[in-house]
Amino acid sequence: MLAKWSVSAGSAPSLRAALTGFAITLVMTACGDDPTPTPTSAPVTPTTAAASSTPGPASEPSRDFPTTLHDYVLLIEPNPAGREAFIEEAIETLSEDIRSDPTNVDAYVKRGAAYTAMYHYGPPRLRRGEGEALLEQAVEDCTRAIDLDPGSADAYIGRGSVYNRWRQTDRADQDFDMAIELLSEAIRLGSNNAETYFVRGGVYRFRRDFHKAIQDFDTAIGLDPGNPDIYYARGLAHRQKDERDKAIQDYEMVILLDPNYVHAYNGRGNVYRLKGELDRAIQDFDKVISLSPDFRWAYGNRANIYNALGEYDRAIQDFDRAIAIIPYINAHIGRAWAHYSKGEYDKAIEDYSTAIHHSPDHSIFYADRGDAYFEKGDYDRAIQDYDAAIRLDESNPD
Repeated sequence: MLAKWSVSAGSAPSLRAALTGFAITLVMTACGDDPTPTPTSAPVTPTTAAASSTPGPASEPSRDFPTTLHDYVLLIEPNPAGREAFIEEAIETLSEDIRSDPTNVDAYVKRGAAYTAMYHYGPPRLRRGEGEALLEQAVEDCTRAIDLDPGSADAYIGRGSVYNRWRQTDRADQDFDMAIELLSEAIRLGSNNAETYFVRGGVYRFRRDFHKAIQDFDTAIGLDPGNPDIYYARGLAHRQKDERDKAIQDYEMVILLDPNYVHAYNGRGNVYRLKGELDRAIQDFDKVISLSPDFRWAYGNRANIYNALGEYDRAIQDFDRAIAIIPYINAHIGRAWAHYSKGEYDKAIEDYSTAIHHSPDHSIFYADRGDAYFEKGDYDRAIQDYDAAIRLDESNPD
């Protein structure tokens, strides 16, 4: 067993008023229906004529584990208990597969995804310094897979996803473009199946080419009209294009095909929120919680609506629950706003400080904490926070 989450390798009041709009926008950001959008895994490995080697078949254990971080998210978020053991088991099993067959491309890609998931779901220390080793190992595994099979779209998608989390956008885009090229070549050569279009649509969506993504999802649905995952992916693309009614139609089709598909209820709830239909949104988040009581995003999303409605006690209760499941920054920011609005400035400062500790480059966090210090009468600390906000964003007139 791996060591626990380790790897071997004007005036202040007017400023506060001006920032209120920013704070509400921030805490009303949708959570969970498209977390760090990573293209789904490719079920095929299109191989160009330039491929230098053909990997051996993946072992049965290898096939049991996700291929991308996105796949881990879909599995873990509705039921996060045991996530640590699951990810560690994946790494151990896939490592054994690689020792048994060092040419197992599938195992390298999936182990890279597992290392990325460990980074994503690990404690904050893994995302501040120590986590670099996890991402380096993920890149190394995907690169090894590409060396073994230059035609592996999965490997390029996996490595591009890691580069994207590392904020190495140019490298990520290069890998995603290569994956699109390989998948397009597979389609040209006759890979006329829903999965190939589905995967390419996911990569197009990640590249923010939503028109092409929707075209591919349309084709995939035509080939496999009973697959709820494709409708869900198309719903995400429509939502990102701000085509809200079309997104709702897709989420409703997902629910018709699979009434227990919690991500679809969560996604539809977020679109209803954008449309201002808050009662319907709350109903959807209630449904998610009834199906998956540990789905943190539903608590956070419902709390955001309670914040907007001024029901701060209910918001705090939901944020408390979300943070108890798996902490995340937006939940701390949303709870901070609720405490601030109730005049509980020390509690607001504590949450803003947590957000700043984990994400020190966001000027709005310092500005909001400065407001809390101002309301307490701690003007020196308020000025320090406003100074920090200005250093991070000198162009913001507020």
